[in-house]
Amino acid sequence: MSCTEGDTRASAAVKVAVMSEEVQSDRAIRGGIAIPATAPDQTAARFAAIQAGRVSRHQLLSAGVSPDWIDRQVTSRRLIIVQRGVYAVGFAGKGVREDWAAALLHAGPGSLLSHLVAAAGFEIRLPPPAVVDVTTTRRLAAVPGMRFHRREIHPAERRVLDGFPLTSPSQTLFDLATMLGTKALVAAANEAFVRRLITVEDLHATLERNRGRKGSSGFRRMLARTDPEGRVIRSPLEARLNAFLRDRGFPSWESNARIRVGGEVIEPDVLWRRQRVVVEADGRDPHLAPLTFASDRRRDRRLRVEGWEPVRVTTVDLGDRPDELDADLRVLLRLGPRR
Repeated sequence: MSCTEGDTRASAAVKVAVMSEEVQSDRAIRGGIAIPATAPDQTAARFAAIQAGRVSRHQLLSAGVSPDWIDRQVTSRRLIIVQRGVYAVGFAGKGVREDWAAALLHAGPGSLLSHLVAAAGFEIRLPPPAVVDVTTTRRLAAVPGMRFHRREIHPAERRVLDGFPLTSPSQTLFDLATMLGTKALVAAANEAFVRRLITVEDLHATLERNRGRKGSSGFRRMLARTDPEGRVIRSPLEARLNAFLRDRGFPSWESNARIRVGGEVIEPDVLWRRQRVVVEADGRDPHLAPLTFASDRRRDRRLRVEGWEPVRVTTVDLGDRPDELDADLRVLLRLGPRR
């Protein structure tokens, strides 16, 4: 999938949309592209080619197509009504993209896919949406299969995914705070961290842009807890580590639990007590400050003396070598290979 990016970093799997066709698709589905004047059937086909086979009556009229021509095509079933003012061109194919396009065209220019639908677009694992969520500034009557959310979205929270305008990953999580409990929202945020869709800075910026709006309290609770089991975490890298372990199906672990090593009490980021394995999220903030670096190595040595196996995990391990990290941890924990 390709994705435009504002002030947030996108997932490695969601690349920045720079192709002119994708930009055209975005503008078309928002109602802002001018199709060159051609024969009416060619005009309809051009819109349909970049809008999952859909076109709106407003678009056709704006392109100079006569109302009589549109009505004749509807009568002859060359234009098939899928929603009031929205048509399938030639063939009423049914699928996710077609439903998204129809909902956005019905909602009108400036509308965005949002909530569970935006989460599905970013491949954040949540229950599949039963309807198409669209955020718009217009007041719209209820339509079967669609759910409209009336509000303004800050320009920095707008994205385009495969030509479809939608809310940013961080804004999507904020919107989901009105629908999900804290545990489910935290799990979704952890997954977005692991897939590099969001940063902590993104979340705080989104909260500021949505100050006082419905969902703020749930979003703040999510910011305070970034692990589905409610573990207390101390850094974004630690959040990614916890989400990685959960996603890979590792057995239950303790986070920041106290253990005594020699005459000191320490709180490793991740602890498997029975297997005597501890894992630390080793990032530049705070672990690689010069004095902390030396202290960490001393602690690793003392852990080994006490019969523990210390493991340090970096951003590179989680981002570039996840399968290698998975295999190494399974050996240390005396687990079988991941199936």
